[in-house]
Amino acid sequence: MRPVIAVDGTYLKGRFGGTMFVTTTQDGNGQVYPIAFGYGDSENNLSWEWFFDCLKGALGHIDDLGFLKCSLMQPIPYVASTLLKNVKKRFDRKDVVAIIDKAARAYTEIKYNRYMGELCNLHKNAFDYVEAADPHKWSLVHCPQ
Repeated sequence: MRPVIAVDGTYLKGRFGGTMFVTTTQDGNGQVYPIAFGYGDSENNLSWEWFFDCLKGALGHIDDLGFLKCSLMQPIPYVASTLLKNVKKRFDRKDVVAIIDKAARAYTEIKYNRYMGELCNLHKNAFDYVEAADPHKWSLVHCPQ
């Protein structure tokens, strides 16, 4: 699996304001853990540049490291949720919807294929319906880098 670091910033609404920047990643067991966090006056290019410079200094060079801005993850769940609504309406099976949801959120190709195999065994028509949709638009593991 390619090493990926998720980054995000959140506005602080307390007395001091500003923005908190956070980076997380996932270990070999699929557990998410924080790497670093920082504080900036706002979520602007200068603050992000400062945060990434600090992160680079702390981590050093890592081959094939990918970064994922968490707000960029939103289109995948949105398209997946639309697909799930359509599946629920068309097939009216909670177990089918649950498996498709797991496939959409799978972080590895192996897990995605396992869930899709379960779906095929459980409900072939739902499997065919989902297979007709472009997985690059609804599956996290197939999202273009």
